[in-house]
Amino acid sequence: MKHYLLLESSTFTLQPPGGEVVYKTPAGKPKRENLLRASDVDPKIPYELLNPLQTLFFKKYKDGNALITAPTSAGKSLIAYLFMKDKGGRKIYTAPTKSLVYEKIKELRKLFGKRIEVRTGDIIELFKSAKSDVVVATYENLALALRNRVPWVMDTESVVIDEIHHLMSSRGWVLEEIITYLLDRDLEILGLSATLPGSIKLAKWIRAKLFIESFWRPVPLERKIIPLTEFKEFTKGKEQDEKLAGKLLSALYELKKPDEQVILFVHKKNVGWKVLELANREKIGIMNETVPFEREEREEVELAFHNADIPKEEREEIEKAFREGKLPVLVATHTLAYGVNLPADTVIIGVRAFFDRREGKMKVFPSQLDILQMEGRAGRLGIKEKGYSYILPYGARPKTVEEELKRSLEGEFVPYLKDKVGSGELSEELEKVLSLFLLIGFLYEGRNFRKFLERTFSLKEFSKDEVIEEVFEWLEETGYIEKNRLSDKALFCIRSGMSPINYEEFLRRKLLGIDRPAVIRPLLFVKRFDGLYEFLKRGESFPEDEFYIRSKLAPCGGECFSDNTHQFLFYIEGLTFKYPNIQHPPGEFSYLGTDALHLMRILLDIRSFGDVGWSNEEIIRIAHSVKYGLTEEFASLGGIKGIGHVRANLLKRLLYEENLKPPPIGGPTKTFIEYLTSHIPNLEKRLTELLEAYRYRGNSSKAQQEVKQVLGRLKANEEGMLVDDRILRTFGLFYLGPESIRIPKRELLKRVLEG
Repeated sequence: MKHYLLLESSTFTLQPPGGEVVYKTPAGKPKRENLLRASDVDPKIPYELLNPLQTLFFKKYKDGNALITAPTSAGKSLIAYLFMKDKGGRKIYTAPTKSLVYEKIKELRKLFGKRIEVRTGDIIELFKSAKSDVVVATYENLALALRNRVPWVMDTESVVIDEIHHLMSSRGWVLEEIITYLLDRDLEILGLSATLPGSIKLAKWIRAKLFIESFWRPVPLERKIIPLTEFKEFTKGKEQDEKLAGKLLSALYELKKPDEQVILFVHKKNVGWKVLELANREKIGIMNETVPFEREEREEVELAFHNADIPKEEREEIEKAFREGKLPVLVATHTLAYGVNLPADTVIIGVRAFFDRREGKMKVFPSQLDILQMEGRAGRLGIKEKGYSYILPYGARPKTVEEELKRSLEGEFVPYLKDKVGSGELSEELEKVLSLFLLIGFLYEGRNFRKFLERTFSLKEFSKDEVIEEVFEWLEETGYIEKNRLSDKALFCIRSGMSPINYEEFLRRKLLGIDRPAVIRPLLFVKRFDGLYEFLKRGESFPEDEFYIRSKLAPCGGECFSDNTHQFLFYIEGLTFKYPNIQHPPGEFSYLGTDALHLMRILLDIRSFGDVGWSNEEIIRIAHSVKYGLTEEFASLGGIKGIGHVRANLLKRLLYEENLKPPPIGGPTKTFIEYLTSHIPNLEKRLTELLEAYRYRGNSSKAQQEVKQVLGRLKANEEGMLVDDRILRTFGLFYLGPESIRIPKRELLKRVLEG
C-alpha cells in the first residue's frame, strides 16, 4: 500500500488560479509539485486547476482500492470522478442520506452528463431498470440491492463509498455488509472520509493500494476554545437548558462579525429550541413556522433552527435561504454536519463535557468526531480567506476538551458493530442489528454463516462469541432458520431490511387487539417518531390527549412507548388538529408518503405467507392513514388532492360531530360534497365554528381564512375520486404488475378493491 500525507502547507487559490501540492510518505521528506491543469486531465472538468488533493490522487492512483481521508469541502466529488471515469461496467456512488445523494447527483452530472440514475428507496425505482453507467444510491438501498441480486448491481465493477467514517455510527453495520460483499467479489472500492482516527486499519481492511491522509484544507481554519462560562446569559433562564441557550445566544452575537454567515451547533434539540424561543422573545426574527411556542411575526429574519424535527418543506426553505446568503444565522444539531453541505464563515460549537465515573473517563457531547465534522462547515472557498471555529465547552476546562480532541484523532478505529459486540452486553439495539446481520450471513454462506462474519472488520474476533450464539439460537427457536434453511419470514426480513426483532413485535401486537396503527408501528422500522411531543406538551389539552392515547396503548406495555408508538398514534388520531402551532406535521411526520408505499408492499409480502389476512381495501386505507395522519375510518379524506393533515382532520371532526358517515375509499368527491351540503346547509359557518372552538380559540379571521382554503380544495377536486393517486397506482403496480400503469384510474380502483 502506498501511503501519502498531504501537508497543511499545500496552497490553492481560485483568483488568480495557482498553488502547489506538498506531500510526503509517513517516513519520508516533504515534496513540492505544481498543481495539474484540469484541461490536461479531462476536458469535462469545469475548473482551471485541480486542487492539491485532486492533483495528488490523480498522480498516484493507478488501479485497485483506495482510501482518502480529508476535511469537508476538499473536492472529494472530483476525486470520485477521476476514480470512476475510465473504469468499465456500471459505477456506483453511495452516500448515507437522500439529501447527500441528490447533492452528489448535481455535482456528478456536471462531469458525467445527465445520464446518472438515483436509487434512494423510492418505490417507482423497483420497476425501472438502470440504463446509465453511473448510479447514485443510499447505503441501505445499495445493501438491499446486493442482498436481492437486483440487476443494476450485478454488472457493477467499481463503487465509491462517501462518508465511509459512518462505519463508526449506528448505521455502520450496513456499510460493513456492503464492504464485505464488495471485497468478496474483488470489486474496486474508493472510500472517502472525513478525518478518521486509526484510519490505517480501515485502509488495510479494504485492501487499499493507495491511502491519502489530507491535513490540507481548502480554506484555512482558525480554532479557538473558550469556556461557555465566560459569556453572560442573553436573558436569565430558569432551568439548565434555558441557561445554556442564553449563554450560547450571547456567545453568538459576541463572536459573529456583521457580514458573516454563522452556524451555531447545539449538543441536543431542546437547547436549540430554547435558543430559538429566547431569540423570538427578544424580538429577533426567526424563520421557523412550526415551533413549540407562540411565535411572533417579524419582517426581518435573522435566525433559523435546522434539525430532523422540522417539517420537510420548512427545512428545505431554511437550507435555500442560508445557501443564498439571505439567512445570517443557522442553529443546528450535529445531523446537519453529516447532511447537506452548507458552508459558513464561522461555526460555533456548544460542547457539553462531563466525567463519567462508571467508565472512568471524560465524555464529550457532541463526540470528537462530530466536532471535526462540524468544523468542516467552516470556510467558504473564494469568498473568505479563512474559516473560524469556536468551541465553547461547558463542564470541562478548554485544555481538557483540546486533549480529548487530540486523543480521539490518535485513537483506535473502532466501528459501531465492534464497539457494541465488544462490550459483551446484548442490548435491544444490538440484538436488532445482529438478528438481521446473522440472517444476511446465512444468505451468503448458509450454515457456515460465521465465515461471512469472519470477513467483516468487526466480527472476525467475535464470530463464535456467546452473544452471536445467543442470537443464532433465538433465530432457530422463533422459526427464522428451519432445518438449516432460511424460512419465508427470514427471507422477508432480508428482502425488506427489517430486523426479526421488529417483526416478532409486530406479530405480538397483532394478537393484543390494539388499534391497527399501533400494530403496524414495528413495520415502519426506519422511523423514530420521537419529534412530535416537543411541539405539543405546552398545549392546553395535551394532558387529556396524552391520557387518551396512553389508555389505548395500555395492553401493549412498555414496548409501545419505547419505540414512540404513542407519538405515532397521536398523529394518526389527528389530535394535532387542536394545536395551532402545528401548520405542517413536524419532522418525520411531514414526509410519510414514501413510507406508506413501502408499507403496502410489506403488508402484501406478509399476506403472501399467511401472517396477515387483510384485504386490498384495508391495506390501501392503512396507507392513507399513515400518509395523512387519519384514522382508517376517515382515511378516504386523504384522497382530496392537496388537503393535507390539518384540513383533512377538520373534515373528519365535522363528520364526527354531525354524526355523518365517512365517504368510501375511491368514492366521487362530488357525491361527498353534495352529501355535506345537503346535511349541513351552512357548511362554511359550521367549519369556522369548529376551527374557532378547537384550533384557533376565538380567532375568527384566521378560522375563516382556513375554511376558504378547505372549500377551495373541495371545489378544485369536484371531478375527482377520494383516493390518493400515488397510493392507488403503486398498489396497482404491486398487485397487477406494470400493466396497471395503462389501466384507467376508475377501472384500476375497481379491480384492486374487488380483488
